[in-house]
Amino acid sequence: MITYLDYLKLLKNWLKSYKNFLFSPKGKPELLFYGTGYSDNWSVQTNLKAFGAIAVLSSLLNSKQLQGQAIKLLRFSLETHIEGTFTCTDGKKWGHSWISVLGLERAMHGLEAIKGLLTENDLLLLKKVMISESDWLVDQYYRRSPEEKREIKAGLIENNDPESNIWNGSFLLRVSLMYPEEKRRVEYINKAIQFIVNGLSIPSDKFSDEIIEGKKVSEWFVGPNFFDTFALNHHGYLNIGYMVICLSNLAILHFTYRLKNINPPKFIYRHVEQLWNVLKNFILPDGRLLRIGGDTRIRYCYCQDYIIPALLFIYDFLGDRDCIEFEKGWLKIVKKEMDYNKDGSFLSKRLKGLLSVSPLYYTRLETDRAITLSMGAYWRKMLILGKKQKKIRVKNFWYDNYHGAIFIRSRKRINSFCWIAAQPPQGLCLPQNKSDIVEWRNNLSGIIIGTGRNNYHKILNHKEYIFKGGFATLGKTQIISENFIEEGRNSEILSENTILFICLPDDTTTLVLQRFLSKNFIFIKEIKGLLFNLPNDIFNNCVRYIYSEEKTIKLLKQRKSGQKVLKIKSNWVNIDNCIGIVGVYGSDSFYIKQSCIGQTGLKLSQYESQVINTGLYVEEICYPYKSGLIPIKENEKIIDIACLVYTEITAEKTCKKAKEDIISVKSHSKDAKTILIKGEDNFLYLIAVNFGSIEILLSIKLKNPVSKIESLIKKRSKIKIKSHTLNISLEGGTFDLFKLKI
Repeated sequence: MITYLDYLKLLKNWLKSYKNFLFSPKGKPELLFYGTGYSDNWSVQTNLKAFGAIAVLSSLLNSKQLQGQAIKLLRFSLETHIEGTFTCTDGKKWGHSWISVLGLERAMHGLEAIKGLLTENDLLLLKKVMISESDWLVDQYYRRSPEEKREIKAGLIENNDPESNIWNGSFLLRVSLMYPEEKRRVEYINKAIQFIVNGLSIPSDKFSDEIIEGKKVSEWFVGPNFFDTFALNHHGYLNIGYMVICLSNLAILHFTYRLKNINPPKFIYRHVEQLWNVLKNFILPDGRLLRIGGDTRIRYCYCQDYIIPALLFIYDFLGDRDCIEFEKGWLKIVKKEMDYNKDGSFLSKRLKGLLSVSPLYYTRLETDRAITLSMGAYWRKMLILGKKQKKIRVKNFWYDNYHGAIFIRSRKRINSFCWIAAQPPQGLCLPQNKSDIVEWRNNLSGIIIGTGRNNYHKILNHKEYIFKGGFATLGKTQIISENFIEEGRNSEILSENTILFICLPDDTTTLVLQRFLSKNFIFIKEIKGLLFNLPNDIFNNCVRYIYSEEKTIKLLKQRKSGQKVLKIKSNWVNIDNCIGIVGVYGSDSFYIKQSCIGQTGLKLSQYESQVINTGLYVEEICYPYKSGLIPIKENEKIIDIACLVYTEITAEKTCKKAKEDIISVKSHSKDAKTILIKGEDNFLYLIAVNFGSIEILLSIKLKNPVSKIESLIKKRSKIKIKSHTLNISLEGGTFDLFKLKI
């Protein structure tokens, strides 16, 4: 069973590193700040999170030294606020913004832990700050002038503000609890209701007759932030991480009421269970988030850290006992990285490069971890959680049309594909218990790199098909290269692409087809077909084993300088005896590109030429790979490949499948192909694809007559069976998938 002591051990260890970023302003020994002490939102939050973590530690350890530090950290934040008498280290004050109360919210359990040690002056200034922020939220939030009516934003794509609506509403409710005598208390509560109702809001809320404080939900409603599927398009992509952030802020509010032994208003829990029934799909057994829409920030930080308050909230509110295993798993990962660093920090080794260019960003991430661990420590110390427990089962299948996001989870594998993603498009194919093998950026989508500094897929269209036990998705993209050295040069379309991703209903096999066709004469620098991203770092002990027909490679992290490309003369490779990849056509070898730079996470400015080492390294398994200055003619096939990806499979079995399961591959024209393969369920699967624009007749001869044939893609093509021959008429730009019994 997890107790507060599990959290306390980690936080005590952090003290060794924490002091390295603890400073006192010149001439102000009564104040302390952690990090940079600037007035920007991140720095303000960082100091408040440090305060919250140290306050909890000081309380649990009964340490007068830490109590003194916590009070000085709090005083710095209060005195540098608009209501205070001092300034931040950049000469400015903070406060009165859409995010200014977030740091306060996240530190409030720390305030509770040491509140009895604060002086009357401390408490008076605290109240001034809290009331000042509350008045601003009521009177000025998102108004450019007093006459402007729109105060709260919400929207599926534009104005998507679920998390900030929740934390601002929570703050107003908190102030109404802390200062019940305050004359504007009713105004705070009413504004809080509107904020929170427009947090986990969905389209149908517009018509809801549910009553909150005498008004229908439809009257409180501003707009939906979540789709009816509970997909969240935050920062412009399917953002699993911010689903967690939303729950974490509700967790802070939930436990505020629990600690005060006051029944919370029911409206704060609207849609929580529905969101959890979706989000739980995207948590791996060890607590790591499965971000099928990707992430533009540092891997396994921030949103991942706030899984702790979210899990404790769901465990306490819904009683889902699986949260305990998720919690245990994530704490083990945190400990593993702390042990690796050996200096008490959470992130120092892998974020050494980030620290060298942005101590602000680094200390922000350190305190995200510290504050969430302190929440776990304090809530588990002060409260008995999860009195009513149950097993919450989810469907293990999810689909959102807008993002083209489709997900399936079964006994032997997890498969997903997402078109509107952080680094789109991106697919996943992995065993259930291999969280250390997950990386999202353009995964299983291929990429080519032009001479511009920024190269990316632009999504043109996509369509998904669902069938029992599997799915398929077909989409078209363009590779855009832009931000050239030459002045005034426009962006360039490098290629027009078709990607077909099929998760077969045999609980093992995924088929990936990629066809990249040049539009004009171009120069490119790299070709990465398939692009299976394989993390190789501390979370897998910095070693991977790659098996193939040619040899076995002990793949240690390549970290000295430059890059290294390994050529593997084999039509199959196997990773760690758990994932097998078989080349169907398109290359005579597999390639592994290793980099000396940790290349995942932290989306920089598109004009940024400096690469920041983010500490998590990825080996890129390509089929094929080419580099150098490569001239490409008009309408040339740059990538034209098909691969099979298998989960929970040994190297020996991968070799066998490469020899036995690809029954036939046939080109019917320059634009049409058929592939016949044997599935793990002993059925044959026929994939027919027409990359061209006109209808074509495909004729496939079989060794044995077909006793049964089923089209899994809505029977769109015309098919005739004549003895041992299948004749298929397939429209241009389409594909079909048949399940055959011989």
